[in-house]
Amino acid sequence: ETLSEIITKRLPTPAQYATYWGRTSREQYNAMFEAFGVSFLGVFAAYFLSFAIGQFVATILGMVAGFWVLLGPEFKAYQRNWELTGGRELVDPWADDKYFDYNEEDNRGLYGAFYFGRISHVAIVEDASDSFEDEYTLDEFQGYTMETDDLERITGEPYILRLRVTDDIENDYGDEGRELQIHTRMSEEYLDLEKGMPVATILLSPSQRFDSLAALTDFCVPDAGPCWVGDYPYIDRPVLEDLFLRDDELWDALRIEGRGPWNERDWGDDDSGEDEYDDVEYDDEQGDDNRRRMQQ
Repeated sequence: ETLSEIITKRLPTPAQYATYWGRTSREQYNAMFEAFGVSFLGVFAAYFLSFAIGQFVATILGMVAGFWVLLGPEFKAYQRNWELTGGRELVDPWADDKYFDYNEEDNRGLYGAFYFGRISHVAIVEDASDSFEDEYTLDEFQGYTMETDDLERITGEPYILRLRVTDDIENDYGDEGRELQIHTRMSEEYLDLEKGMPVATILLSPSQRFDSLAALTDFCVPDAGPCWVGDYPYIDRPVLEDLFLRDDELWDALRIEGRGPWNERDWGDDDSGEDEYDDVEYDDEQGDDNRRRMQQ
């Protein structure tokens, strides 16, 4: 699969349309009000502009405004997809570099690569800047829904999920693993996340060595649903799920990252506060069950 197939840059996906219309009644009301407001005012503005710019141009503008309910989500999705890459082309980091000039590396676009890791920490906070002492556990939010978010009702800002993902496997350049931390709006779908679950995402970097990151996409956690973590669905989710179903090597690479019941590794905390793992194989049967569940 090419990056352009996994990361949506063309027509918006169903998940991106759904994001535009919102997931709570409040968000949906605001989106509908905006869409119909643009349509109503746009048609009237086009009518009055017709006297100044002519019927043809005014008719085109009026049609765009009239169908904004359909066109709005598409324009917004194009904008978000473009912002991810900044208009730069996506480059395969494993492409043949026989004729590659490393002095021009930064001018080639953005390199994309899978990042496989595991959840090392998951919590809920009221603000992204909150310290460890201000975190809530997922157990404290059992029964939570986005529709009944108490913090949003009081302050206008919802609770935030704090997710930290780590990879302790040395990469091809001899560098140690990388740890990523993201904050995203809390959702009831995230209540099944647990420490140790394997996670997949796509990293984008201007360098083939991935010395720095330009962007990262939403996270896929197969063992929690699958659960997709992130504010916006940059990944074409059916394409990635189908890729995991067809590519055994890719799926096994993801499963190996798991800890605890997701790969039958005993895990705990030593005196230094760091995780310790026994090097045994992951649970093939449970992994296959989770893999089949992605088809449903």
